[in-house]
Amino acid sequence: MTVTEIARLAGVSIGTVDRVLHNRGRVSAETRNKIQAIIEQEGFQPNPLARHLKRNKGYRFALLLPKLDSESLYWRMMYDAIVQAADSFAVFSIKTELFPFSRTDRDSLKEVWERMVQSGCDGFVIAPVMQKELLALLEEMPPQAPYCLIDSPLPGARAQTVVAQDPFKGGLVAGRMMELLGGNQGPYAIIRPYTEAFNLNERARGFTQWFRKKPGCAIIDCVCPETNRQEAKRILGELVDAHPSLRGFFVVTSASHIIADILYNSGAKKGRILVGYDPVPENVEFLKTDIIDCLISQRPEEQGRRVITELYRSVVLEETPATEVQMPLDIFIKENLV
Repeated sequence: MTVTEIARLAGVSIGTVDRVLHNRGRVSAETRNKIQAIIEQEGFQPNPLARHLKRNKGYRFALLLPKLDSESLYWRMMYDAIVQAADSFAVFSIKTELFPFSRTDRDSLKEVWERMVQSGCDGFVIAPVMQKELLALLEEMPPQAPYCLIDSPLPGARAQTVVAQDPFKGGLVAGRMMELLGGNQGPYAIIRPYTEAFNLNERARGFTQWFRKKPGCAIIDCVCPETNRQEAKRILGELVDAHPSLRGFFVVTSASHIIADILYNSGAKKGRILVGYDPVPENVEFLKTDIIDCLISQRPEEQGRRVITELYRSVVLEETPATEVQMPLDIFIKENLV
């Protein structure tokens, strides 16, 4: 029996259980009695907590994330949830330290990585958006350094926990939704802004796999930048001109609204389906107005909360964390938006 399990059985937060264990802070009598009953029934002994209090030690968790104002604020949503989750463990003096880098600049990643490794942090949360570069950098990590991956798996990495979706299944889901909305004849285009991200490539592979056995359904792979609107407009224009029978577009990132806006204003969206990723605010607005037809959610906020929980279990409670926390594949259309 662990603090996390007590919290789950009682239907409360880990912080609430901690307040009861150490008789600090406000907890209602009903909640306190419920937690005490579980503790007594299970014979719980809070040894890890006692060790922490005896050490009187604070903990710092490093966050290696792309710049928070990039990619339609997707990373901001995740970061805010991480900070909120860390605040819920304030009794353990858990602090977070952000190390933001530019996703389009490999030198930026390496420079920030050096600062992070030398920061003396007790645990690390890493978004592996540059597959090759990060695998090489992770080889330099001390074997005992606890790190978690967030947003994407990374084959070859030795993370203690991976909090992410299965990106290949995400591509399969996108394929099923495209077929339901646009039919199985195609052709369809995959739009991706980067070629070095494992999860984006796996989404594209899953989408292609879905249509592989559909007769006469060609899939066109298109690399299109999301940070250079003029270049994106040119590439999409050439794509539509070369394939006038296109029936739809699958955008593998939160930049769906950028692609949708260009296609809509050029008239190329009319009669075609667009399936994208992530209900960030701009994507939601386009979904409401039928410019985007379907969005797949990765739950960035839930990823943030879970990754801090697993680091807390590993570093503070000295428990064995979950090796994998797989996020569900939520599907949003206009009619089920909340």
